[in-house]
Amino acid sequence: MQATKKWVLAVLLVAAIGGTTAVMNLTDSRIDAAEERGPGDHWRNHDGHWSYWHAGDNRWYYTDGVHWYYHDGLHWVVYQFDKLFGRAGFFPGEYHPPAVGVKIEPPRHEVFKHR
Repeated sequence: MQATKKWVLAVLLVAAIGGTTAVMNLTDSRIDAAEERGPGDHWRNHDGHWSYWHAGDNRWYYTDGVHWYYHDGLHWVVYQFDKLFGRAGFFPGEYHPPAVGVKIEPPRHEVFKHR
C-alpha cells in the first residue's frame, strides 16, 4: 500500500508539473503572437503610458487628456488630425488641436518599437 501511494503521488506531481509547463507555454505563445502581430491597430502600455498604434498611419498616438500627440520616431509632436487616425470611429467632442505656434510641452516617454 505504501508503494502505491508513492506511485500515485509521483504521477500527480509529474501531471502537475506537466500541466503547469503546458499553461506557461500556451501563455508565452499568446504573448509572442501578440508581439508578432505587429502593425495592426492596437493599444499598448509601454514605459508606463498607454499609446495607440494606428496601422494606416504607421505611427503611435497618445493623449495626456488635454491634447493628442503622435510619435515621429524621435519624439512626440502635437497631432493636428491631418492623417487617417481620428477620421472614423473617433468622437473629438469639443477638442480642437492647438494653433500652430502655440507652445505646448509634449510628453517625453518612449514608444514600443515593432520588430
